Amino acid sequence: MGLFDGIMKAFENDEYGPPPDALKATARHILVKTPEDASMILNKLSSSSNDDNDDAYSTFTTLAQEYSTCPSGASGGSLGSFGPGTMVPEFDAVIFSPDAVIGSIIGPVETDFGYHIIVVDKRTGGGDWY
Repeated sequence: MGLFDGIMKAFENDEYGPPPDALKATARHILVKTPEDASMILNKLSSSSNDDNDDAYSTFTTLAQEYSTCPSGASGGSLGSFGPGTMVPEFDAVIFSPDAVIGSIIGPVETDFGYHIIVVDKRTGGGDWY
């Protein structure tokens, strides 16, 4: 082993490995103004739920287009992919909680904007810290 190899080995990080990928989530939501509206939408979602994920996705999309006061309603409530700190704190706390089950309906979550009914579609990154 030459001098250069010895110096390069000193800078290797085998103990810790590469840094984790950035934490990101993909989610959808329906935003309404009142808890009564949120309850009505949750009832519609639960009455149409069954084991068919495609049907549940379609129902959520349709309800978002019909009732959501957020501009994302036009695209079925899709918020795309985003990292922590992008959304309001109450929303982030739910989206990035390890207790939030991917694909399940969460809410209503109250923020200054209203009441959110949320589905986390995917979370990536974060390594062991997540």
